[in-house]
Amino acid sequence: MALSKREALRILEAEHRSVRELIGRLSPADFERPATIGGGDWSARDLLGHLTSWEQHALDALDAWRRGEPAPVQRALRERGLNAVNTEAVAAGRSRSPSSVRARFDEVHQRLVQEIRALRAATWQAPPTARGRRPLGDVLGGIVGGPEGPFAHASAHLEDLGAFVESVRLRA
Repeated sequence: MALSKREALRILEAEHRSVRELIGRLSPADFERPATIGGGDWSARDLLGHLTSWEQHALDALDAWRRGEPAPVQRALRERGLNAVNTEAVAAGRSRSPSSVRARFDEVHQRLVQEIRALRAATWQAPPTARGRRPLGDVLGGIVGGPEGPFAHASAHLEDLGAFVESVRLRA
């Protein structure tokens, strides 16, 4: 059974606040410093772009489902794979200014929250397309989900982000 809209929104909002709070502790230079998140080459800025991309994928899915079409991200994952989808999103974020990345993180998040709030309960609990089997809430939760569960994508990255923020604090 899908999480309730209320629980989904609670998770999305709590995770967004956690990321914003941690990002807010970084100087502009630390925000952009590469190879600081997750043992790879990502910066905190890249992480923000990555998280934003998945919330945008959720918005794009909602738009597609309204037209009776499958979510574009589902096709992208089948055709190109998760790593390629993530790499493309990070590259797109790198083409934006740091202030634009921050603003887009909040703007896309707010749009997703508004869209979820506007969904009727029956829509939330029904499959998103005629060929679907799982409730829209489950499918949407998977798009912005992670190892901690539906709608909890940021949780997969909070430990790394927190460790980086702490390392910056200790250096200061």
